[in-house]
This record gives sequence, structure tokens and C-alpha cells, in this order.
Amino acid sequence: MMYNTALQPRRRRRFPILSIIILLIILGGIGFFVYKWQTGNVINVDTGATLFIDECTGYVHVHASTSTNQVVLQGLGGIFVPSSHAQDSDTIIINGCDLDMTVPASINLKINADEIDVFGVSGQMNLTTNGGSIILVQDTLKGKSVLDNNGGPTIFQGSIDSSANSTPTFSSNGGSLDISLPNDASFHLKIAGIVDTLTTNFPGVAVTDTSGPDANVGVSPQATLTLDVNGSSVILHKG
Repeated sequence: MMYNTALQPRRRRRFPILSIIILLIILGGIGFFVYKWQTGNVINVDTGATLFIDECTGYVHVHASTSTNQVVLQGLGGIFVPSSHAQDSDTIIINGCDLDMTVPASINLKINADEIDVFGVSGQMNLTTNGGSIILVQDTLKGKSVLDNNGGPTIFQGSIDSSANSTPTFSSNGGSLDISLPNDASFHLKIAGIVDTLTTNFPGVAVTDTSGPDANVGVSPQATLTLDVNGSSVILHKG
């Protein structure tokens, strides 16, 4: 019996085109992710815009940058956070939490979160926490700014706009207020509610003024600084 012993040629395996496409998609996705991680989530804003973050059960950290028209959400947590422009207003709504961001040095902030800190920003600020900390360093409060803390510490080391239409309010329900202002600060002090203890080195403000009367510090024009408190300890000092 005769057998055909000739070797049959092997068929070459062709690398499936589908596999190449999938590989390219994966590489493209990785490249996009790395790019977004390095550059951050960039949101364009107009001059005088208000940044709005609500119902954040975590932290919001805000730092001023040299940019005049960009908010940048940094880190892994901010890469895919959505944002929108409120209709008929200059308000930018950010739907996220646990955020580290850089913002223009002049911008308005409206934030409700468990923990808030702001560094180097000038604008009208409405910041609210429910027992967490509010920390502001090298900031300037303008307009009808309100720092509202229900039971936690509020630390402010900055300045307040001295114009007559500047009416910043520090509100504390059983927490503590530690307010540091420049030596040349000018303001009309109003105390609403009951202060537990008041420590101050501003001339004209007596430590016994825990429930009033009002006091004037510095020269005109003066902002109206209101302490709206309920059994809170207050440190108000210059320098």
C-alpha cells in the first residue's frame, strides 16, 4: 500500500483585524485617561462667574490659579465629574464631590459640603457645612458673603472688602469662629445671638460685648461684619 508522505503546507494564521481594532481602542482609551489625569477636567468660565456645588457629602478643596477663565478639577476624582451652565445666569454647576480644584483668583463661590477649604480667592462666598470645617486662607470676602457652620470650626485668615456694600456674615451654631483680619481692617461689627466667649485684640471691641452693642473698627468706608452665633466661642484678632 502506498502512502502520500509529502508534508502539507501549513496555513499561516492571520492576526484578526478585530483584535487590532480592539487593541487600538484600548490604547486610545489609556492615552485619553492619562491625558485627562495630567491636565485635569477643564471647565471654561466667564469673568464674574459663580461656581455652585451642592449637597456634597465629602470635601471640596479650592485653590486660586493664574488662569482667569478656567476651573480645573484635578486628580482621579475630578476627571469625569459633569458640569453645566445654568440658564440665564453666570453660574457653573458642578455635580460632584471630594473635589480638588483650581479656580480664577476672582470668582464667586456657593458651596454646600461636609468640609470646605479655600485658598487665595477673592469674591462673594456662600459656604455651608453641617458640623464640618470651613477654612479660608488669604481670601477676600466681598458682597453678601456668608460662612455658615452648624457646629463645626470656621477659620478665616484673610480680609474683607471695606466698601459700604460689603456685608460678610459668619454664622455658627455652637461651633467656633477664629477670624484673623489685617491690622488696617475697617468694619462695623454686629453681634447677633449669644457668644460663649469673645477674645479680641481690636481696639474698640470689648471682650464683654458678647451680645452687643455694635462696635466700629478703623475708618470709613466700612464693611458691616456680622457674627450670627448661638453659644459659639469667637476669636477676632488682627495681624
